[in-house]
This record gives sequence, structure tokens and C-alpha cells, in this order.
Amino acid sequence: EDDPRVSKYPAVKGVASNMLFLDHSVYEDGAGNYEITTKSNSYEASLCVEIVRYLLLQGYRHSQVTILTPYVGQILTISREMKRRMKDVSAYVSDLDQETLLRQEDVNDPDMSTVVQAGDENSIRCASIDNFQGEESDIVVTSLVRSNAQGSIGFLKEEQRVNVLLSRAKHGMYLLGNSKTLRLSQKGKHVWNPLIEIFENAGNIVESFPTVCQLHPNDGISYCTTLQDFRIQRPNGGCCRPCNARLSCGHACPLMCHPTDRSHIVTHKQCTQPCRRIPLKCPHNHPCKRRCNEECGPC
Repeated sequence: EDDPRVSKYPAVKGVASNMLFLDHSVYEDGAGNYEITTKSNSYEASLCVEIVRYLLLQGYRHSQVTILTPYVGQILTISREMKRRMKDVSAYVSDLDQETLLRQEDVNDPDMSTVVQAGDENSIRCASIDNFQGEESDIVVTSLVRSNAQGSIGFLKEEQRVNVLLSRAKHGMYLLGNSKTLRLSQKGKHVWNPLIEIFENAGNIVESFPTVCQLHPNDGISYCTTLQDFRIQRPNGGCCRPCNARLSCGHACPLMCHPTDRSHIVTHKQCTQPCRRIPLKCPHNHPCKRRCNEECGPC
């Protein structure tokens, strides 16, 4: 039974539901290769990173969002994808997970340069389920990894691990996985069939991520299936309406709708319109010929 405080938790900003199972049928990397002990799924890694990017654009701090996965091999795949797709954001991987990665014989030359140590405020925690026990996060995005025709789900057949991954989120939980693979598992279907049924009865098994503009919620839900959908439909985290707010320099904001930086402090520093100022030391009141985001300098 939930603690009474749970009912007072806020809804996740920019998403139509606080709990979703994002269902797909893209097979894991090396599906059918039983010699690989640690698994990865490049499709899920890319989608996890894009969902995290979207959540950060809603105004969440990096420390409020965590990516969980049952396999340390997927941690490395996610950290590489994060470095490739997100500017100035890195994956923070705990010492325990890093040690586990280095012990894996089938992880070829793990590139630990894609991960950072604790304390970096621009890092997203990326953790294995085993090494996240006892910890919580406001929002958890979980990559289940396993997706194959055989119903082979490895660690996911174990009730204790599944219980951990389902109980780490405080405000929002988003699972990425192949429900068909989970249902096919002879050893794990007793765990997953009831869970998938709960998601289905709540209408929370989806094939597209349902996003909502914080500033224009009456515009309805926009469904993002691919990475490109997020970039096209929610370029700055909001909708595709022009912002057009007036910056302190007098120019209109050039961005599409954006839930963050509503005071336009950052946007003003990036304004590239012709400067309207007059250099202070110019005796002839000549207008500045530089861009708005540049220092006027001497006349």
C-alpha cells in the first residue's frame, strides 16, 4: 500500500502519463548469439537518451532523472549514445558498475571516457538494477534490453530484480521493452504477464511516447515514435508555435515554444540580430554594427 505522501507527488511535466510501457519489436544487439553474457539494445539506448533529453527540456534537473537497465553492457551503449546525441551531458556510472564493466570478458575495450564520476551537475545517472538497490529517483527511464524471438529474457525472469526496477521511481516510470518477448519467456512469464496486464488495463502500454506542451496543454497530445519525432514535434521541449517573446534587447525570441528559460536570460545571450545599441564612447551616436550577442566595442 502506498504511503499517503505518494498521492501528493506532482505529475511529470510534458508527458501525458506518469507510468508507461513503451512497447517495440526491435531486436537486441546480437539477438540469437548465446555466447554473449552481457546484452545491449542500441534502439532502446537511443530512445532512452532522447526521452531524457526531452525531460531535461521540461526543466528537470539532471539529478532528478535516472536511466536503469539490467545489463552493464547496455550502460556502456547508453553512455556512448548520450555523448553522441547530447551536448554537455554525460552519463554518470557508479564505481560498482564501472568495476563490473571492466570484469566483463565480452565487453571489448570498454571506453570509460564516455562516463563521468559523481558530482558533475550535468551528468545523468545510468545504473544497473543490481547496483541501484536502496536508491530512488524522481523519474526513472528503464531499458529492459531483451528483445528476441525466443523469449529469452535472462535476468528479467527473476522476481527480485523486477521488483527493484519497478520500485525506484517516485514521480514517473517509463519502461522500454518488447512485451511479446517477455510474454514468451517460459521462466519469466509468471512475473511479466500480470505486470503487462496491469499496464494494459490502465491504457499504459503504448508504441509512441505521448508528449504535452506545458505552455499550451489544450493543444492536445503529440505522439513521438522516432528520434526525429522528438526533434521535429518538440524541438525545444514545447510545441512548434513561435515563442516571439520580447528579449531585453528588444528583439523577438527566435525559438519555438520552450518551457525552460522563460525569463530569456540564456536566449538573450544567443541573439544574433543586428545590434541596436549605440557604443557608450561614440561621440557621434553611431549605431553598433555588430551582432546583438557581441560586445559593442569601440566605434
